[in-house]
Order: sequence, then structure tokens, then C-alpha cells
Amino acid sequence: MSVWIRRGLWGLLALVLVLAAAAAWLVASFDPNRFKGTAIEWMQANRQRTLAIDGPIDLSVFPRLAVQLSKVRLSERERPDLFASFDEAGLAVDVLPLLRGELVVGRIAAKGVRLAYLRDAQGRSNIDDLVKPDAAQPRRPPGESKDRAMRFDISGVDIADLRARIKDDTAKVDGELHLQTLTAGRLADGAAAPVKVAARFDFKQPAVRGELSGDTQLTLAAATGSAALRGMDLRFKGDVPGATALDAAVKGHLAWDGARKGVDAEGLALVVTGNAGGLKLADSRLAIERFTYDPARKALALRKLQARIQGTQAAQPLSLELDWPELSVEGERLGGSAFSGKVSRGGELPLAATFRSGAPAGSFDALRLPGFVAQWSSNAPQRKMEGTLRADLALKPAEPSLGLERLDVQARLEEPKLPAYAIAANGTALASMKRSSWNLQGRLNGAAFVTEGSASLAGVTPQVHAKARFDALDLNRLLGPPTPEAKAGGGGAPAADAPVDLAGLRGLDGSFGLRAGRLAYRQYRIDDAAIDATLQGGMLRVTQLKGRTWGGQLDATAFADARASRVAVKGAAAGVNVNTLVRDVAAKDWIEGTGRVSVDLDTAGRTVGEMKSRLKGSAALQVRDGAIKGINLAKTLRQAKAALSLKQDAAVKGSPAEKTDFSELTATFQVADGVARNRDLDLKSPFLRLGGEGAIDVGRGRIDYVARTTVANTSKGQDGADLAALRGITVPVRLAGPLEAPDWRIEWSAVAAQAVTQQIQDKLGEKLGIKPPAGGASAASPQDALRERLKGLFK
Repeated sequence: MSVWIRRGLWGLLALVLVLAAAAAWLVASFDPNRFKGTAIEWMQANRQRTLAIDGPIDLSVFPRLAVQLSKVRLSERERPDLFASFDEAGLAVDVLPLLRGELVVGRIAAKGVRLAYLRDAQGRSNIDDLVKPDAAQPRRPPGESKDRAMRFDISGVDIADLRARIKDDTAKVDGELHLQTLTAGRLADGAAAPVKVAARFDFKQPAVRGELSGDTQLTLAAATGSAALRGMDLRFKGDVPGATALDAAVKGHLAWDGARKGVDAEGLALVVTGNAGGLKLADSRLAIERFTYDPARKALALRKLQARIQGTQAAQPLSLELDWPELSVEGERLGGSAFSGKVSRGGELPLAATFRSGAPAGSFDALRLPGFVAQWSSNAPQRKMEGTLRADLALKPAEPSLGLERLDVQARLEEPKLPAYAIAANGTALASMKRSSWNLQGRLNGAAFVTEGSASLAGVTPQVHAKARFDALDLNRLLGPPTPEAKAGGGGAPAADAPVDLAGLRGLDGSFGLRAGRLAYRQYRIDDAAIDATLQGGMLRVTQLKGRTWGGQLDATAFADARASRVAVKGAAAGVNVNTLVRDVAAKDWIEGTGRVSVDLDTAGRTVGEMKSRLKGSAALQVRDGAIKGINLAKTLRQAKAALSLKQDAAVKGSPAEKTDFSELTATFQVADGVARNRDLDLKSPFLRLGGEGAIDVGRGRIDYVARTTVANTSKGQDGADLAALRGITVPVRLAGPLEAPDWRIEWSAVAAQAVTQQIQDKLGEKLGIKPPAGGASAASPQDALRERLKGLFK
């Protein structure tokens, strides 16, 4: 028996030697480069992609299947566009473990990789044909994929210069990733692999631009989709949604449990500088000794949470401190302590606030922090403020959400020489990852108000829908005293080079409605105000702006587009005090009266001056029982006799004390390239009639206008004879110069010839018995009457 065993062993040994020799000969003689054409043809025939392999192929098959490629390019399916390429790539897989359902890979190396990943809104991507199995491929028996999950083991990764173009309409991702370097040790289930990364992001959606670098220990669990980062030392510099010029460094341990959807952190520390929400952060820190969130066990725990936020807001120092020693929740069992903190802001309007909560109560499903109190005060000379907010905090970790129940706010505002401003409000508010809402009612200085709305932060752009109704709303008191720059401006028009920045319209979408019995904002006062607006994609549409103001009724719509820096307004103010309207809107005081003003204007630009120079549209003015300020034409024309004798033009400096009264004035304007042109001025008064034409250059702030003045009637007073000398004569009056202080010029040189002719006609008429109609009526002109009398001489 032993002989047969020995013979069998020798026979088996001989077979192994023969097989080994055959394998050695096969590997030595096999040339994979001969199969380039086969691979290229297969890719074209089965995937409709163009494959190019310009470099050599190195291949080994046992004991490790290893391949080394260079200068490889692959096109998109049925398109010549580049899908992927690399300068060099290498991969090795152990053969025997592969037969046991284990993926044991040697070092993965790649250099100079270019990749494009595209997926449309229907979920179709440009890799579907590469990752989905062929229809003809045999299917595994039911349950086999779960029972025999492929295990992986990668000895190392070394990737350099990988650039990926990603456009995923389903996930709302659009941008480029540049993986400068990525090195990792052994990646296997349960193994801690050292990882070092240096990457750059340039994404339009979400708006992420910056660099990530650092190292950590990565542990993976493929079966549950879990990952743990230990000994993190990572740093990001760049911009993210809601923050710019960010410099964030994180250290500590962080783990994600894919099976339980839980998070565990230990010794986590975050240090941040940058700009966020109007804040300029400097060396702000968040630290937590321990944090656990396990929804499967209904467990939430934290220990020694500390936040120290410091920086500036509008160039004023700002700081926040938060301390929460401990919280432990598991199902219905709960323990822990209250939290507390403080906020301070410096500057001309300093603010100091403290807040604290009561001891936690409730359970994991409904964690409560009753008795939350926040108190604040400000003792600036120009404004004193104090207030208290009380509420019960309701936290639902599973959602997660934070509610403010039994919310009560009491505040008081005091400013020199103004009555105190008292605010009292109560209601509820809710904040969650999906949707936030509020419902408040109260009183502002005794005037009732209600407001409700909702906000969603789930998308790329926050969505806000809000409505409010106030008996009276004085925004000037809430916004505070004007800035020194605004005081220096005296309420006048801004400088031409002042920037116009509408970028804030891009940060929010939604709809808004406001009703106010009395509304005050800066110099504007509106009663029964009704404002409705929508904001979408950086475009603000004010669909309704109505109210009683300037003694009349306002009805307007408006539009603003942040993308084109464009603004448009259309509307009319009827039965208004035109003087008050012009002073509020244009900071000018040149007209009095009551009437109607209508506009339909559109402009675009990045500065005030650019917007003025691009103004276009139309405007109309109808005023009654008013006056033009700056000159008294009737008084000036009474000096006609002396002026005509000199036959010289007379310059009259505009004076706010002088004015030309009228009973009716109408005019329309056509606006293009910042210049408003008028050709139909019609002004009527008991003594004068005015027509005219000219232009107002809004962009340059100048006027060039000629008013044609005609004496319609004369009084019998002291200067009646002087004014009567101009009856029937048109007197050109030129208004020119800067809008702030234009010059009036009476062009007497153009009037002299008319006056002499008129006097000859009058004298001849007297000789012939022709008298002008009484009261200066114009039933027939003197020329017509003279013509008729001369006809009679030759009968």
C-alpha cells in the first residue's frame, strides 16, 4: 500500500512540475500587446466607444493578475468626446483569493487621469453601459449576491493628478475635482489605513471652491457602509455656500455607522476663520469631548461641548460663548445639565446678552429644555435697548428639529427726543433640516401685528414664504439711526460712483406679503400699505405696491434682476402733493401743486452713475394750482420795456424764494440713454401761457430747456403797461446748467423785433380804428383785423 502511495506522490509531483513548466512557458511567451486590436474592436462593437492604447501593456497572470497600461483614452458612448484617459495606471489582483469570492488587490496606482461623469435629471449617466451587466450574462441564483458578498483587500493606493468633471443633474452637482495626490495604506474591512490627501474643488453647484489637505486613519466596513476617521488633521481653505475666505481645520475622531445611521465623535476640535452671514470670523473654535447619536438605540449623548465664536460684524467686534457640560438620553432615560452662554457686540451700538436653559427633561423622541431665557441690553448714548425672550425648547433628535414653544418676547427701545418703542410678541417657532416655520402675534407700541411664514434650507437656495400685517410699522426705529455716511449725505442722491449691488437677491427665493396701516421707511410714509413680492433665481418682482402717500394714492409695480443688475418700475401716484413726492424721491425742490405723476422706467448698471446714464422709458406729469420754483416769470417780464431797449439777453439766477404760479401744467417725457426729452409742455396761468421743449440729462445731472412764454393777459396795476407791451409776443426763456442750480436766461434779443412789429401794428390799428379785444381775448389776431381794415380802403 505504501508503495502505491509513494508512486502516487511521485506522479503528482511530476504533474505539478509539468504544469509549472507549462505555466512558465505560457507567461514567458505571452505578449498582451498582440491583443490591443481585439480590445479596441470589442469596445467599439459592444460598447460603441472608441478605445485608444498608445503605450505598451505589461501583464502577469500568476500568482497575481497584474496589468500596467499607459497613454489610454476612451470616448463617450457613440460620441467622440473624451470620457476618460490616463497617462499611467497599474492594478494587481491575487488569483486564488478571487476564486474564493475575495478581492485581494495589490497597490493601485494612477497618474494623469482625466474623467467625466455626467448624469441627467432622469438618472441616466454616461457610465451605465460600463457598470450594468449584459442582458446575455447569466444571472446569479436568488440571494447569492447577499450570501456571498465580495470581500476586498487593497494593499495600497497611489493616485496623482486626477481631474474629474462632474455634472449630476439628479444630485444637483456641477463642477470639477482635482485630486492632486491621494495615498493610502492597506484598505480592508476593519483595517486602519493611513490616508493622505491633497485636493482642489471648483464647483458651481453647490458653490464650493477651495483646497483640502491633510491626513487621517481610515477604517472601512463595506458590508454596512460604515467609515471611521481617527487622528484627523484636515484643513480646508476656500468658499462654501454661506461662507467665503474660509480657513477651517479639524482634528479628532469621527465615525459613521451605516447600519444604524449613527455618528460618534471623540476629542473633536474645529478652528475656523472666514466670512459667514455678514460675520468675519477670526480664530473661532468648536470643541466636544464626546458626542454620540444612535437613532436605532434612541440614544443621544454629549460631554463638554464648548463654542467660542469671535470676529467682527460691520467692522464691530462680536463674540459668542456656549457651554453645555453634559447630556445623556437613551429611550426614556434622561440625564444631564443645562447649557448657558453669552453674546457681546461692540461699536457705537454695543450689545450684551446672556442665555441659559433649565435642566433637560422628556425622552429621546421629545427632548425638552424648559425655561430657556435670553436677556439683552444696549446702553449707547444714541440708543438704549433691553429685552427678554422666554421659551420652552423642544428638541426632536430623530427628525432633527428644534421648536420654541410658549415663546414670549418683551423689548424696549429708547432714543433721545423720541418716545420709547415697546415690542411684545408671543407664539411658536420651529426649525428643522427640512422646513422651519413661525407664527407670532403681538404689539408694537400698542399697535397690533401678526406674522407667519415658513423657510426651507434643504435646497441649494433657501426658500422663504412670509406674510405680515401691522397696524403701524416704523422701520426707521427698528433699523436704528442713520449711518454717518447717510447723515453726511443729508438724504440727497447717492454719488455717481456708488456701487449698486443686487447680489443679495440671489441668496433667497420665496414670496412675501406685507400689510400696514401706517408704514415708515427712511423719508417715505405710506398709509394702508399693501406690498406683495416674489423672489426667484435672483429676480425680485414686486407685483403690488399700493398705499396712500404724499396726500394721494400710489399704485406701482417693480422688478429687479441681480444677474443683469437691472431695475424697472412702473406705476402712478394720483392726487398727490408733487412737491413732497419730488423731494422724497429725487431730493429736489422745484415744483409745487397737486396732480398725477406716472412713470414706466427701466435701467441697468453696476453703479448709480451707470444706471442713470442707461435710464429708458417714459414719464408724465399733470399738476394743477401750483408753481415752478426758481424764477418769477411774470415779475421778470414786467421789465420788458427796459430790456427791449437794450436788446440784450438777461440772465436770472434761480432763487428758491421766487416762483411762477400756474393753474395747470402737463408734460410727457421720453427717456433714452439717461436723457429725458419733452416737446409738449403746456403751462397755463392767468397772465402767461408756456410751451417748450428740451432735455434733462439725468446721467450728467444737467438741463437744457427752452420755454416759450406768451403774455395772455395783463393787469391794470403799476406794471400793467410794461407787461402789456409783450401781449401776443413769445418770449424764449432758456433754462440750462446743473440740475442743482440751473440758470434762467430771458432771450430779449429774439423778442425785440417782435415787439417793434407789434407796436407798429398797434399804432396802425389805432389810426385805422382797430382796437384789440377787451381783456386780451384772442377772438382775432391784430394782424387779421389789420388785414380786414386794409381791404376796406381799396373798395
